[in-house]
Amino acid sequence: MAPSRDEETAQWVAELTELAELYRSAEADGSAEAVSHAGWHAGALLGTTAANGRLLAYKDSGPEAECVFRAGERTLFNIMSGGYGSDTSERGFAVWSSRPGVLGAVDAGVSRLEVADADGVVVPADIVAHTFAVDVDLGPAPQTVDEVFAPWEPPELTVRVYGEGDVLRYEGPLLLT
Repeated sequence: MAPSRDEETAQWVAELTELAELYRSAEADGSAEAVSHAGWHAGALLGTTAANGRLLAYKDSGPEAECVFRAGERTLFNIMSGGYGSDTSERGFAVWSSRPGVLGAVDAGVSRLEVADADGVVVPADIVAHTFAVDVDLGPAPQTVDEVFAPWEPPELTVRVYGEGDVLRYEGPLLLT
């Protein structure tokens, strides 16, 4: 008999908790990108360290997750059992999560992704496996339920996606409204 959804989720949380601990240990040793556990693999990290960063993870069987590290507290997980449903075919990337920064997926042909603000300041994305993270200012993250559901106008940011041979593949808005 197949496990119930609750049992499966509990198993994923246990596996991701172990992955997060392995990632923190490997980060201290300088080799965090190659961390995997129980079919889960570490993706791109938003933040300079896992102490207060956000790490993307993906499982060979399809689920994808965001690990939210908080110094001195338990790691939180946003798990998408069927993955984030990222269609990267048109733009070469898809956003999974934003504020603070932007996290998401890139397709196999992407070699580089960068984001430019209205003043032309360029921030390169960290690409690991098929995931990316870019630490750009999108304004403060919502702190209350009212802020979560309040209208939000993202800043005008331009993403440039490069493919093989560093050829520009896509240029346009980072976040679609």
